[in-house]
Amino acid sequence: MSNVNISQGIENSLDAKLSVAVKVLDNLKDNNDVAAINALDAFINEVEAQSGKKITTEDANSLIAQAQAIIEVLTNGL
Repeated sequence: MSNVNISQGIENSLDAKLSVAVKVLDNLKDNNDVAAINALDAFINEVEAQSGKKITTEDANSLIAQAQAIIEVLTNGL
């Protein structure tokens, strides 16, 4: 998210949600794709909540599109 202009607090919160997704994907247990999708959904929800406020609409749309692309890949793998 280095190209996105957001406050440090919001960035830390979004980073934490992405870290959860990465952590569960690194663990090879069954159903981790579902947990990763849930973490990415939480990420999307927070980005949507901050869109036009602490995250520009353009940056928010980009972040959401990227997260949705990852969800699509994970969903097709289920």
